[in-house]
Order: sequence, then structure tokens, then C-alpha cells
Amino acid sequence: MKKFAVLITAVITLSCTSKNPQTGAQSSALSPSAPPASYTPRIGVAVSTGSRTCLAIQNGNLASGSPVTLVTPTLPQSFTQAELGAASQSPCPISKDVNPSLSSYDLHVTGASLPKLTPLIGVLGTSAAFSQQNNNVQADLDQNGKTELFRACSANDGLYLTVWSGTPTTGTVVWHGFYYDPNNAAAGPPCTSKETAGQ
Repeated sequence: MKKFAVLITAVITLSCTSKNPQTGAQSSALSPSAPPASYTPRIGVAVSTGSRTCLAIQNGNLASGSPVTLVTPTLPQSFTQAELGAASQSPCPISKDVNPSLSSYDLHVTGASLPKLTPLIGVLGTSAAFSQQNNNVQADLDQNGKTELFRACSANDGLYLTVWSGTPTTGTVVWHGFYYDPNNAAAGPPCTSKETAGQ
């Protein structure tokens, strides 16, 4: 009887635990508060070159055909919808040296013209949660009533890209990336220490 009670308890515990399909993280329905969202497997750096549009992201398990929203973080900001293609054999050209922690994917964009060799922030998911206000893109990425904002700033060797909870430069950085471009260092405002540190 004692073994049966232990088995029932184990089944109840497992049924109250779910796995996030995009991050692989487990969350329990019994926990009083959910852990903070991890944006790393959901957001990456994208770029459109003369021959392709691609995304570099710390997630090697993405399915072809998944929707991706591309945000142009330099002013005036804009966003457009894309679709994830197959994993790419050649790295997306966003950094000087290949970063082994990043996976590269081809992107398919229809009906929109993307600026060439300009860094984009690629967010997994549809553009339903995105809107534009005063030349800035905003989104409720977790549909929790809190708005995230996007920003690009200039450093000596390229652009730091950030997603903020709250106002950029004074709020909280929830994601950051980097686009190597020493020839176009003045494309955005100067970076703050929060942006270069990603905190």
C-alpha cells in the first residue's frame, strides 16, 4: 500500500510539470512563481546580404518553417515577418570570428525589402505581439502585459543590439547581441555600459 501511494504521488508530480518546447526548460504548475524568461534561445542576430538572409542564434533545435519576426533596431525602427529555413552550413556573417555556440539558419522573407548589411534582431514567433509607436518597435514577448523595446548602439568595432524590459538604457536588458561592423560604427547612438556588458 505504501508503494502504491508513492507511485501515485510521483504520477501527480510529473503531470504538474511541463516542458517548454522552445527552451527545453521545465516549469512546475505547483511552483508559486515562474522563473524569469530566457530569451537566449528565442532571439538572435540576423542580416541580409547580397546573396541571402540568415539568423545566428544560440539554439540548434529550431524547426524549418517556424515564424520569425525581424526587427530593424536602428532608427526609424521597423519589423517584418520571415520564415525559418534549413540550418545553414556556412555561418551567418555577423561576427569577425565564428562563434561555435551559435547556430545559423537561412531565412525566407516575402513581400518586404530588408536593408542590406544592417543588423536585425530576429525573434522567434509571429509578429502578432509587435507594434510601432513613434518610430520605435515594441512587443509583449511573453504576453504578460509588459512591453519589451529594442535598441542598437554604436561601439568602435560594431553595433550592440539589445532588448529591454522598460525604457532602453534605464530599464533591464533581457537580451543582447553583437554585430561586427567596424566600417559603420556611427550607425547608432553611443553605447552605455549596460549595453556593452549586456546587463
